[in-house]
Amino acid sequence: MNQKTLEIFTRDVFLYTTRAGVRDEIDQIVAGKLTEQPTVVVSHSLGTVVAYSVLRTDRRSLRVPLFVTVGSPLAVRAVRDQFRPLRSPSSVDAWYNAFDTRDVVALYPLDADNFPVRPAIENNSTVRNHTENRHGIVGYLDNPDVAKRILNALGG
Repeated sequence: MNQKTLEIFTRDVFLYTTRAGVRDEIDQIVAGKLTEQPTVVVSHSLGTVVAYSVLRTDRRSLRVPLFVTVGSPLAVRAVRDQFRPLRSPSSVDAWYNAFDTRDVVALYPLDADNFPVRPAIENNSTVRNHTENRHGIVGYLDNPDVAKRILNALGG
């Protein structure tokens, strides 16, 4: 990831996690797209932070058979600490997190040491993201294991 991309990403995460007005407006937009129908939620990068925020606070009877996070910065302390106490969203049946160990945004797995929630999150660190910056969403979604998890959750 080049310096400019990292600066933009870092600024976006900072604004989202520290400015309640920014977070509330973004969360409202995303929450407005969710219904009480079973929904597989697939998220990437800052989108994993937004999706987690929405799913953990939404009061409706959402049903998420699978929550997929790829390239997630949720385990980075500065991000994670904005969501204390940590908890798995009650609407989520299973949480699958995939990351490339070379991805500078997804620095840590969402495991008991870095993101302690129950039930535990299934982590896949075997992804080899082929995009130039090792963080691109295409390099996650075309991974056979990631694609299979999503397809299976969709009933395929």
